[in-house]
Amino acid sequence: MAIFPRIHVLAFAAAALACPGAHSFAQTGVSPVPLQPPPAANAAAPALPGAISIDVTVTDKSGHPIGGLQQGDFSVFDNDQPAEVLGFQAIDSSHSAAEPVRVLILIDTINNSIDTVSREREQIDEFLRQKDGELSSPTAVGFLADRGLTLPAAFTQDGKALDDNLRNSQSGLRAIGRAAGFWGATERLQQSLNELDQLVREQSSRPGRKLVLIIGSGWPMLAGSSIYTDTKQRTWIFDAIVHFTNRLREANITLYCLDPFNLGRTNPFFYQGYRKAVTKISQAQYPNLSVQVLAEHSGGSVIVNGNDIRDEINTAVRDAGGYYEIRFKAARAGDKAEYHALRIGLGKPGLTVRTTAGYYTMPGP
Repeated sequence: MAIFPRIHVLAFAAAALACPGAHSFAQTGVSPVPLQPPPAANAAAPALPGAISIDVTVTDKSGHPIGGLQQGDFSVFDNDQPAEVLGFQAIDSSHSAAEPVRVLILIDTINNSIDTVSREREQIDEFLRQKDGELSSPTAVGFLADRGLTLPAAFTQDGKALDDNLRNSQSGLRAIGRAAGFWGATERLQQSLNELDQLVREQSSRPGRKLVLIIGSGWPMLAGSSIYTDTKQRTWIFDAIVHFTNRLREANITLYCLDPFNLGRTNPFFYQGYRKAVTKISQAQYPNLSVQVLAEHSGGSVIVNGNDIRDEINTAVRDAGGYYEIRFKAARAGDKAEYHALRIGLGKPGLTVRTTAGYYTMPGP
């Protein structure tokens, strides 16, 4: 059962998008329908533990992981204040005895056309069969689909076996496309968020780090409805942002959006206007829940490289080659959800650092 109730965006917003001349509720003859906060993200959620673990990826200018760094090379800043580091581990997938990094490739059939999905499947086929099908990390392929999230039972490094299973699987393309208009977009957003939450719940029981690669152009942002969003709706959005920000990190999931962008179709960088951290309810907007924003805030990335999905996957899975796990003392929880921005200081010039953008402390019961 989905944890998120149906997204009841203001009917006025839909009317306004369809009829730019609409200016008031009286003109449309409808009333706003409030949202209810998702149960797993409300104030009754358990407080964060006294320590937080984050995965830190360090790369050179070409995007290749850099190993061999020591604890003394790193500093952790919580809301620009030095945080007490409680533990450090450098993880090299080729030598470490730690749990291997798992790669989960998810084909988004909810928000993409049959032509786009067909092209994606061809490119995933090429990725799985390169190097004679020998994958560098345990990998699985699943679907975000109208019938629900489809996940395999196990991960494997046998790319040929994965590809055979993929060829025999059904994509389950969604009947609600762009032609369904605003309400179709809200339904697709609802379905996408529910299935992401299901994914987080299911993967949280698996040990080790997980790289989740969502193949597609992202889900509807509903940016045009923002000016009509009331406090109850913003509260729902804020609670959902808190929920995914904390739960992705706790499940040890790093999220990626691999966009098969076709020039002229959409602007793949529109999400960048919504990357700023949401620190209070009044700032919350639907685009803050876009898969691209969630991906970057999780320490992953958005990769846009035309129709070369195979190259995008290869770029993302390089992050499995090596990373650093840092554990630090968390801030004390207050009487409401409070955002803490994280920044990693690195005593090595010329390198790029990616990690969780921040976390929310939650009030106790």
